[in-house]
Formats: sequence, C-alpha cells, structure tokens
Amino acid sequence: MNDVAIVGAGPAGIAASIFLKRAGFDVQLYEKNQVGGLLLNAYSVENYPGFPHGIKGNELCKLFKLQLEKWSIYPIFKEIIKVTRGKNKFILKTTKDIKEFKAILIATGSKPKKLGIPGEEESIKRHIFYEIKDLIPIIKPESNCIIIGGGDMAFDYALNLTENNANVDLYFRSQRPKCLPLLENRAKKIATIKLHPFSIPLQIDELKNKTVIQFQIKENKNIIHSNNEQNDSNNTNIITSTSNYTLIAIGRLPNNDLISKDFIEENISGLYIAGDLRKGIYRQVGIAVGDGIYKAMCIEEYLKGNVLWKC
Repeated sequence: MNDVAIVGAGPAGIAASIFLKRAGFDVQLYEKNQVGGLLLNAYSVENYPGFPHGIKGNELCKLFKLQLEKWSIYPIFKEIIKVTRGKNKFILKTTKDIKEFKAILIATGSKPKKLGIPGEEESIKRHIFYEIKDLIPIIKPESNCIIIGGGDMAFDYALNLTENNANVDLYFRSQRPKCLPLLENRAKKIATIKLHPFSIPLQIDELKNKTVIQFQIKENKNIIHSNNEQNDSNNTNIITSTSNYTLIAIGRLPNNDLISKDFIEENISGLYIAGDLRKGIYRQVGIAVGDGIYKAMCIEEYLKGNVLWKC
C-alpha cells in the first residue's frame, strides 16, 4: 500500500509533497489540470516573502515545479473522481485506475462562482472565461475585454490584460470596488481600463463572434464609453457592452466535490484538508503553503503511529 496521496498541485499540495518526500515517505501528487492552481492566474504576487520586487504567478509556479523535480516528485495528471475509506486505508479512484493509501491530503482549492444569468452557459469557453490563464494564450492584441467583478482578482485580471494590449471595461455592482486601494489606483492610471460602478449584469448574448452583455445601472453615473450603447427609449437605465472576451471574477467556492460535508466533519484520522479548500476567502500563497506544510506534519505523525496528533 502507498503512503500518501495528495490531491491538488497548487501551493498547498506542492508544499506538503516536498515536506513528506524529504521526510522519507512515498508521495503521489495528483493534479487534474496544471501545476500551480489559482496561482497561475496571478498577475503579480507582492506579499510572498523572498521576492522584494514581486513575482508573476506563472513565474512562481515555474520555481515550484523546479523544486518538485529536485525531489523527484512528478505530478500524476489524472482526474480523481472519488475518494472512499476502507479499513485502515483510503481508496482513490481516478478515471483510469484505483489505488490505496495509508493517508490522503485533499488540496483541491476553489472553483469560480458563476453569474447565473441567461446566456452564460451557452458562451462558456467561446467568449466567457473564469480564469485568465485560459484566456491569455488565445487573446489577440487590441481586443476588447469585459471583466465583471470588483475585487482583487478582477483588478488583477485587468492589469494583466493591459500587458497584452487589451482594452478593458471593468463592471462592478457597488459604488466603489472592493479591491485593495493600490490596485484601484493602478487601474485608474491606465487609460485602457475603464471602471463602471453600479452595474448589474442581466443577460449575455452572442453577435458576430462577440459577446453582448446587458447591464442594469443602479444609479445614472453617465459612464458610457465607445464600445457601449445606452438604451434610453424607455428610460430603463439599461446599457449594453460588446467585447471579444469576457472574464467573470465575482468570487470563488470551495472545490469540495470529492468529499461530502459529513466525510469532513467526521474528523477521520488519516484524512486531511489544506489550502483554499479549507481557508475559504483567505486565498493567499503564503497561507496555502503554510497550511500544506502544517498538514504534512500531521500526516508524518499519523504515519508514525501518533494518531492523537491534533490538526
């Protein structure tokens, strides 16, 4: 039987893998998509120690991958479809095989929230995106992009897109965005980023290989730009905005599809949860790395027979 399965190769899973491999355990790191998780979306990481001038998220991911390779940890790119418990073991089922482990760490991170408005589902992967890492490889210079959301991630996406020579219209519901003031100030200094407060998305349509989104404006702030058309016929405060691509960044949800809430609350020895899946809104690289190492220490003690180790 294998020692440890770690599901999710984001910062938490990577940190835990390295710790346990150094401790002499057999570690198998599973990842569905790309190594790095949500960090791949980060335009600039400025609060992670060791990088006084900041570092782009994808560059930090490259360093993480180099460290995995140094310890001969090679992620297994398979989708995990089920995790169950047997007698003194955990059973991990992928799309291709079934394996047994003495302990398991779930570090599957978070998944994006959806708007839940008409036309959204039909446009996904053609014009609607939830992660900037999926858009950057295909975006063309001078593209018009809509971002919906007013938090750190939305503004981080906007700054990233302008480096790819995109024009960005950023829509959010409130009068002021909820992002860090420094991100708002940076965005305001860039002419190709336009901010649209009081904007509630109503519907998404496709027209001539573009997206057309209707917004209800809660208060008339007369914020109208060249790619927008205002419908004043019935004084309804509805505007439409047309773009090549749309990024939705309205928040994240725990990616806990593999395990039920009851499974988590049982506090089962040998089963651990780390990173954004456990920390909710506190999505920081440093928190995820620290939590991954902490849970790896718990696993180490568990595998040594110290089952009363508290985590």
